[in-house]
Amino acid sequence: MVASATPRVVSLTPAVFHLPEAVNQVSRTYGESPIVPRGPRLRPLLDRARHGIVEALGAPGYEAILLTGSGSTSMAAVLGSCLRRDERLLVIRNGAYGDRIFEYAGTLGQPVVDMCLPYGERPDLARIEAILAADEADAVAIVHGGTSTCTLNPVSEVGALARKYGKKLLVDGISALFVEPMALEGSGIAAVMGSCNKGLHSHPNLTVALVRKDLLTEMERIPARVPSLELYKIWRAQQGGAHPYTIDPMSLCQVIAALDHLAATGGVAGRHAVYQARCAILRPGYERLGLTIARWENMPLQSIGTALHLPAGRTYDEMASRLASEPVDGHVFEIYAAQGKLSSQLFRIFHMGEYPLEVYEIFLRALARVV
Repeated sequence: MVASATPRVVSLTPAVFHLPEAVNQVSRTYGESPIVPRGPRLRPLLDRARHGIVEALGAPGYEAILLTGSGSTSMAAVLGSCLRRDERLLVIRNGAYGDRIFEYAGTLGQPVVDMCLPYGERPDLARIEAILAADEADAVAIVHGGTSTCTLNPVSEVGALARKYGKKLLVDGISALFVEPMALEGSGIAAVMGSCNKGLHSHPNLTVALVRKDLLTEMERIPARVPSLELYKIWRAQQGGAHPYTIDPMSLCQVIAALDHLAATGGVAGRHAVYQARCAILRPGYERLGLTIARWENMPLQSIGTALHLPAGRTYDEMASRLASEPVDGHVFEIYAAQGKLSSQLFRIFHMGEYPLEVYEIFLRALARVV
């Protein structure tokens, strides 16, 4: 009796594990010629990765600073490095990651003006402007792509207000960079918390912060408050071809491979088009199955995934277990629970990573069996 083949696991989560072949090839061959983290071969890797990120995003007025860690690492680094201890930070939070910014700011002892909204609710621009016009805040923090609701916040409009009133704007772009169009130059954005995984499709070993050059000049005089995540100190070292702590050269090689793949497939515009093509298959498919897409007024949906209302008579755990264990056409699927205040109402399906469109057609057939 011949054993059946092991099904292919498809991750429909925002943690991107199915990566470009060029990125995976680095993992297979790196051991043949490893690079010493403090040796002479490190500088070309740092330069290629940092400059490649800036070029891919069309942001010559910014510096890319690479860090060991995930998107949350970048969040901590930006909050702990870009703000003076006494600056009042307006935190606009309408999802789980706005809550995380609020939490991190509290841990740092940052004075906070808390704009706490129901998850998914569009921020009131008039209210934001009133706070800034009254000089009640020195800086603003907002999430671009809110993965707890799979919606996009009005970052460009908030950026215009920050620019008008001379305030720093710190943006969580972790799930948006390299996928959602974002014109950084002239945007009013002072710093972006990023990721080398998510939209870039590299491993989640390294992350990136993008800091506007004029803010870097100011940061020379701002004491950093998070040990090992001092962005100005790290930037100065990386400018000189080094890193003040140990950084993984293999991960740098993977980032470079991911950037090369991004460029070869049309850059950010090309990746956005790929993700939109997936949306065009999946979202009508969900509706054909009788599922309801979670939507909020005047909040466009992200390109990377969709939040869905749990169908009547079904639990998330039941659906997730069956999708992960019952193969369809040789595939099993891992989906994602909702977060925080929405966990009892919604579940989420992301379509990130390197999968052909046919995989999403197969997924819809699998989903039809469990809803």
